[in-house]
Formats: sequence, structure tokens, C-alpha cells
Amino acid sequence: MKENNHQKSNRESKNIVISDKMPGLPYSKGIMASSIMATGLAPDIAYKVAGDIENYLKQNEIFSLTVKRLRNITYRTLKERVGDEVAERYLRWQSLGRLGKPLIILIGGATGVGKSTISAQLANRLSITRLVSTDIIREVMRASISEKLIRPLRGSSYNAGQNLSYPLPGGDPVILGFREQTLAVVVGVQAVMRRAVDECTHIIIEGAHICPGYIDISNLVNGAVVMQVVITVDNLQLHKDHFLIRDIETRGSRPFLKYILNIDSIRKIQGYIVSLAQEHGVKIVNSYNLDLTLNEILDYMNEVLVREFEVPAGQKAASQIPLRA
Repeated sequence: MKENNHQKSNRESKNIVISDKMPGLPYSKGIMASSIMATGLAPDIAYKVAGDIENYLKQNEIFSLTVKRLRNITYRTLKERVGDEVAERYLRWQSLGRLGKPLIILIGGATGVGKSTISAQLANRLSITRLVSTDIIREVMRASISEKLIRPLRGSSYNAGQNLSYPLPGGDPVILGFREQTLAVVVGVQAVMRRAVDECTHIIIEGAHICPGYIDISNLVNGAVVMQVVITVDNLQLHKDHFLIRDIETRGSRPFLKYILNIDSIRKIQGYIVSLAQEHGVKIVNSYNLDLTLNEILDYMNEVLVREFEVPAGQKAASQIPLRA
């Protein structure tokens, strides 16, 4: 019998619920789209696929289903609409929970390369609710430790050389100051990482102090999936333009001139961070377009997850990122 308009309206207005989520979580296109965006799909395509899934469920009168069945339907829909690679990425991201350990994403780079913007967008794509800046960690440490120990934490990463604890006979004060401040801040960074492992919570930590070789993950390799990325802006003018945009967006609270006057120090620190990334095999992403940068990071995350699922935890190297002396 042909469906009349009233029956069609009733079917389309009924809620779809996830039956094994108490007390019955409604299907959400927004949440589904967010989980799909973890594959690297653009938001508009992810929302289109999420809508297609909802239509499929309603047309087939599936108004109650388990998470597992929903994932299988999503996997099949992605495979049909977008392709095998994206479908496999979705399944891999959804299977991360089976490992019983969190994903810790470390995003470093010099001042003004776009770390905060990239991290916020990445957190949105991956539905990660915990995003921590090393500047915040530094400020908390400054407020909670003695004045004698606080000196390296003063100022920004690019002018920390003005606050060296003691004079050194040689070396560039810009790099020496950055190094000393980073060594102090990573104590807090590692505490945040340990907390994420204890709570099994995904987290993104970003900041200039996420510097290759300074963070010891040897005691975390079996408790978390840790990936580290360094963001760079190779083009000097583009780097300067970032500061102008920041000045406008913050209504002058982070003035353009302040950073331009220190651009040589900022670029020097970028060169130092890049050299350490190359030395320690850390992923380097040259950022000149936000969407392309996010996709490159998501591609790299997929590579990390592929290795994680292929290599038994007990056979992993003791340290993927060596601790710098």
C-alpha cells in the first residue's frame, strides 16, 4: 500500500535513539558530522553524510539501534559515498576507545604560526573537549611557585633571554632563554599529560614550549597514543601578517608592533624548533592555509593510529621522542 502524507510525516518526525546509551541518546546530525570530520572530510560533506544516514534510518524505520550498528551503517555509507580510505579512517578513529588509552596531541611552533587557531579547529573536528595552552601552564606555575624559581617563567618565549637565571659564557641569549623557560614549563606539561593518562581523556596541548626533545614520553608510550607536530610559517611576510590579524581580532590587546619588534627573535626560535624536529623525527607542517594544515595533521594522525593498531604495545620503542639533556 502506498504511504500517505500523514504516515510519511509521522515517520519523519519520529526520533531516532541509541538504545545502549541510557536513557536513550537521540541521534544527532551534529555529533555524527563531528565524528566523521575526524577522517579529514570537510564540514559540509560531513554534514551531508550525517543527513544521509539519518534519512536512511528513517526510510527503513530504524528508530532504535546500538552504537555498534550505527557505526556499521556509517562505515557503509562512507564507503559508498566517499570511498574506502575515508571509511577505514572513520572505523580506526572510532576503534581508538578499544585501546583503553587516550590520544595526546602535542602542537608546537614559534609565536604567531597559528598554533591556537589550528588546535581549536582540530579539537572541534575530533570532538576533543580538553585543549590546554603552555602559556596557561606557565602562568599557573608562576602563580604557585616561589619568586626564586619563577624567573625563567617571566616574559614570552621570544624574550625569555632577558630573564636567564645566571649569565652564561657563550651561546645566543634568545635560544638560551627559550631553552631555560621551556625546561621549566615542560614540568607542567608532563603533569597535564599524566593526568590525561590517569583519566583516559583525549587532550590537545599547544604552545611554543612543546619543543621536540624536551618532553619525555617514555613512561607514557603504553598508556597513551602520543603524536607531536611542529607548525611553521616559512614565509616571513605571511608570518608578519598573522600578527596583524591577531591585533585586529583581539582589538589591540595583542599589538602588532610588539611582535614585529621581536620578529628576528621569533624567527630564530622557529629555526631552532625546526632543527630539533628534524633531529628527533617530529612531523613538521608548513602552515599557509588553515584547511590544508588541518588535513595534513589529520592525515598524520591516521598514520599514527595505523601504527598503533599494527604494533603490539609491548613491542613499542621505549621512547619515540628522546629527552633532550
